Amino acid sequence: MGCARWAKVAGIIGGTVMLHEIAHALAAKRAGGEVREVGVGFGPVLLRRKVGGVDVTLRPLPLGGLAAIDIDRLPPARRVPVLLAGPLANIAVGLLLRYAARVPAPPLLPKQAGRIQVGGPLSVLALLARADGEGPRALAAAAGAVNLSVGVANLLPLLPLDGGHLAAARMEAAGARPAAVSAFRQVSAALFLWFALRALLSDLTGPRR
Repeated sequence: MGCARWAKVAGIIGGTVMLHEIAHALAAKRAGGEVREVGVGFGPVLLRRKVGGVDVTLRPLPLGGLAAIDIDRLPPARRVPVLLAGPLANIAVGLLLRYAARVPAPPLLPKQAGRIQVGGPLSVLALLARADGEGPRALAAAAGAVNLSVGVANLLPLLPLDGGHLAAARMEAAGARPAAVSAFRQVSAALFLWFALRALLSDLTGPRR
């Protein structure tokens, strides 16, 4: 992958992550929560800036991010909009990009269009690289598909996804016993690990070109 193509791909992934985390942070501020940091990427901090009293950081691998929020200090009912903000922001932007592009996004996994596909970071990188080779509209459609995928996936009721924290908050609000909430956290985290391993296996064994 050439430097220009890599910069586009990294920018789309980083922008998707930043949108998600900023939406969480803004909703948390509105709900009265404390936001310590909003960051994109993994690894050592490359850039740190103070914006509105919040540390905004950039790390070299843009395949994830964080919004350091004391979410558990908020009452369960006030956590709900905070947890929904990130996924809904990605879904909204994804729909807008897909509409603006007016072309179908390339499939995540070649030769599997129309199926429910499971792929990891390598598949996403390959998808965006293929779309960039097909022109700006295809790239916009692929960026929309990535945003939609991130938004929908984060609504799954599995920890550490937003949907898992949302389900736990709803259980607490309904008066569930701490032991039941703890059991849900453990089971959902195990299921998430299974899905993550399946995505990794798909990346390592499936075709991406």
